Amino acid sequence: MIIFRILGGLALFLYGIYLLSEGLQKAAGKRLKIILERLTDRPIKGILGGALITAIIQSSSITTVTLIGLINAGLMTIEQSAGVIIGSNIGTTITAQLVAFKIGKYALPIIAIGTALLFIGKKKKTHYIGQVFLGFGLLFLGMNFMADGARPLQDSVFFLNMITSFSEIPILGVLAGALFTGIIQSSSATSGLVIAMGMENIISLKAAIAIMIGANIGTCATVLIASIGSSLSSKRAAWFHLIFKTIGAIIFIPFISLFTYLVSLTSNNLPRQIANAHTLFNVSIAFLLLPFIFVLIRFLKKLIPGKDVRIDRGTKFLEKRVLNTPSIALSQAGRETIRMARITQVMLKESEIAFLEGRKDLINIVIRKEEAVDEIFRSLNNYLEEISHKSLNKKDTKRLAILTHSVGDIERVGDHVNNIVELVERKNKEKLRFSKYAMEELRIMFKKVENVYGKAVNSLKDDNKKIASEIDELESEVDAKEKEFENNHIERLKKKICNPSSGIIFVDTLRNLERISDHATNIGNAVIAGF
Repeated sequence: MIIFRILGGLALFLYGIYLLSEGLQKAAGKRLKIILERLTDRPIKGILGGALITAIIQSSSITTVTLIGLINAGLMTIEQSAGVIIGSNIGTTITAQLVAFKIGKYALPIIAIGTALLFIGKKKKTHYIGQVFLGFGLLFLGMNFMADGARPLQDSVFFLNMITSFSEIPILGVLAGALFTGIIQSSSATSGLVIAMGMENIISLKAAIAIMIGANIGTCATVLIASIGSSLSSKRAAWFHLIFKTIGAIIFIPFISLFTYLVSLTSNNLPRQIANAHTLFNVSIAFLLLPFIFVLIRFLKKLIPGKDVRIDRGTKFLEKRVLNTPSIALSQAGRETIRMARITQVMLKESEIAFLEGRKDLINIVIRKEEAVDEIFRSLNNYLEEISHKSLNKKDTKRLAILTHSVGDIERVGDHVNNIVELVERKNKEKLRFSKYAMEELRIMFKKVENVYGKAVNSLKDDNKKIASEIDELESEVDAKEKEFENNHIERLKKKICNPSSGIIFVDTLRNLERISDHATNIGNAVIAGF
């Protein structure tokens, strides 16, 4: 019964934290990502911002996993995210401070308020607030169950001996806290359980501090899991989190007796002392190690070598302020369109290298670039739409029409390149082999399509009808090659030279390349017609 009461209380506590953090995150909406993106110019600013955000959403895991996502998307670097990661460690200690208050008797009224808001409220915001209240209520109800379950442990000689060993040999407490937190993936839940034992006076402050230090290390498991299969910078950020916390633990363990004494002076109440220890530990290591952040990052770059690509997201040339001067606005839109086209040109080349040379790292880079192209396309479309409502002369009207038609084709080129790297990913996953004939034909097809698309982009850039007029003939060659290579493939299948599964990817790749050639022709025709 004791173990079920403790585990049941822990489950309620975890679910309460989940509801609380999810409700707060939904209430924050996209603002969380926007704020995180802005907290990147100075580490100290990142620390303060990371602490504030995590204190609000009550989950360092959400903050750090969101950071991993932003880094993986190419929106941030490890240098920019380091401060926020450290700050999130401080912000998460607020949970321990809250549960140290003995307000468990109000758990049921809080749950009642939260449930009422969830079922009665009609607006989404009301639902989110209800979720927050319900989360808080379940969190405190879980604390009650854990405290009740822990009370009989006062009579357990085995348990008391184990806790005593954590005081005498703190490293055992650190390991226990790290292991337990790594399993349940919540340092806040570990803190809650330790504070619940503190409420029943069955754990010493020194043992509690050792477990809390371990919990700080164990919580890194979530971020390490989130970084699997992500970019180099994301992996480095996850390891930065772990190494930073481990160094902090190594610094504090030799002085744990002194630290325990100092923490004991902050309050006469053991649960509050435990909560204070959690906060003081994280604040202390943040400011002790702040001067060495970039040293640690340099070490990580040697530990996890390789060049990571930061994707150039967003638009560069679209200025709202020049919309009242349509000719200038149109010139800026043209520059952004060519920038978008150049990105897709590089993507096409990278997809060729990924396919023919087996460069797996390029798959994720192309996928991320395609997302960036989609973002530029949406912004560019809106910008061109705004220009269309302005008073334009005949020349600008034609240029606007050419750009409006072309941006859609460029975006579709990005989609087809994305399709190709997805086929490469499937090829790698299924370990499919291609005959030397198939690989050579794909090499020819890639080169021809790159040539056609390159001419289309150059004709658009310079509004050059002469270059555009060359595209039709080149596109006819691409069409002919597609049919020729497909027929060759059928013959190879008959002779059992090619694997049927490989053949599907071969044909799909040819067709995506041919579609890119079609879009290049559309761009060339737009330049020639001038609309």
